[in-house]
Amino acid sequence: MNRVDDRGRPGAPKPLPPFPSHPTIDDYERVLAQFRETPNPAAEFPYLREIALMGARLGTIRPAEIVRHVRPAAVAVTLVMEPEIVAVSDAVARAILRGDSAGPQYWSRMVRDVDTTPGSLAALVKARPDSGRGVIARRLPRARQPESAGTYLAGRRWRAANVVLALAPPLSARGFLASVATVHKQPTGAELSALQEHAWLVLEMASQAPLCRELVEHAFGSLGDTALRMRLAENPYTPDSVLSRLVREYDTEPDVTRMVQVHQWAGGTPRRLAFHAMRDDPGAVLQGLREMLRICGEEPFLAMVDAAPQEEAAWVRSVIAALASDLEPETLLRAYLRLAEMSSPEVVWAVELARSGSLGAMMPAVRASMADGSADPLVAAARKITSRYEPERRKALRSGRWADSAEMSRRVFGAQALEQHRVATANMAAWRSEKALDDPIPLT
Repeated sequence: MNRVDDRGRPGAPKPLPPFPSHPTIDDYERVLAQFRETPNPAAEFPYLREIALMGARLGTIRPAEIVRHVRPAAVAVTLVMEPEIVAVSDAVARAILRGDSAGPQYWSRMVRDVDTTPGSLAALVKARPDSGRGVIARRLPRARQPESAGTYLAGRRWRAANVVLALAPPLSARGFLASVATVHKQPTGAELSALQEHAWLVLEMASQAPLCRELVEHAFGSLGDTALRMRLAENPYTPDSVLSRLVREYDTEPDVTRMVQVHQWAGGTPRRLAFHAMRDDPGAVLQGLREMLRICGEEPFLAMVDAAPQEEAAWVRSVIAALASDLEPETLLRAYLRLAEMSSPEVVWAVELARSGSLGAMMPAVRASMADGSADPLVAAARKITSRYEPERRKALRSGRWADSAEMSRRVFGAQALEQHRVATANMAAWRSEKALDDPIPLT
C-alpha cells in the first residue's frame, strides 16, 4: 500500500491552547508550557498577552505576579500601554524604573534585551550587564517584523523596546540611540556585529509604537538616515506634525515623500505637502494619487483637498481633474463642492466637461448647477448623499441580500467609508498627537 508523502506540504494550523475564562498565573504558565511543547511563534505573543491582559482586568492575575512570573518580559512591559489596568501599569513601570540608579548602561541593556529575553521582567531588571549577556546576547537573532508597519499592529501593537525607551530619562534615551556611532578604531568582529544589531533595532523601533520625542529627533539628527526616516514616515503612529516636518526638511528624499503620500492615517496637511514636493513631475504626482486611492481609499484624498488653503485653488483643480475618472461619483461630487467653494462653479463645470466629454454625459448635479448658474445644486446633491446613508444602510442590512447586489454594496459601503474613516481616525488621534511624543506612557 502506497502512503501519501506529505513532506514539503504546508502543515495545518496548530490549534491554540484553550483560553481560560478567568485566567490565573497558573493558567498562564500552563499555556506557556504548551507553547514550548508545540511552538507557534506567530500566535504565541498575542495569545499570551491577551491572557495576561484578561487576568489583569479581572483581577485574577495580580500586579506582582505580572512583574515576577509572566514570561517573556515583553508581555508584561507592553501592558503598561493599557490605561484601564492602572495597578498593573504602575507596578510594571515601577519595576522598570527601579534600576534607574544604574545609569545609562542599565537603560541601554533594557532596551536592547527586553524583546528577546525569555525570562520575567523582574529577572531582567535584576540581571547584571555581564551576567551572560553583553555581546553574545546582542548577537541573538531577532524576529524581524514585516516591512510594513501597519501589519505589525495585528499581532503586537506595542513594542516592548519602545516602551522602555519611552520610560527612560531623556539623557539615557539619547545615549542609547547615539551609541551606534561609538566604535573603536579597530573593532572586533563581535563588536561590529553588535553595532549592526543595534542599528537594526533602532530602525525597527522607528516603525513601531509607542514613539517618543528622543526617537523622533534622532531621525532628524546627524545620525539619522533615509532608511530611518522612511520607517518613521510609514509608522501609523507618527504625528502629522512630524510627517509635515519630514516632507519639508527632506523633500529631496523621494522615498520618504512617497511614504507620507500613502500613509494610512496622515491628515490632509502633510499629505498635501508630500504631493506638493513632487509638483514638478506630473507623472509622479498622478502615480502617487492613484497609489493613495488604492492603499488608503478616497476619504484621505478629500481630507487633503479640504486642507488646501484658498490660494491653492489651482492646485486643487489640477488634482481633482487628474483623478476625476478614478473617483466614485459621490466622492467626485464632494470634491467638486470644495472646488466651487475655493474658486467658482464655472471651474467645476469646466473640469466635469473635460472628464465627461459632452454636456449630456456630465453629472446631473453639475448640469443643474450650470442651469441654475450657482453652486446650490451641488450643495443639495451632497446633502442627499449624507442624508440617505443611514436609511440605505439599515434597509440593506435588514434585507440580508445586500451582498448580492453590486450596486447596493457600492452605495452602502461607499457612503459608510466616511463614517468608518472618521471613527478610526478619532481612535488613533490620541496616539498620533504631539503630546503623545512627550508623554507616550498612559500612567496616572
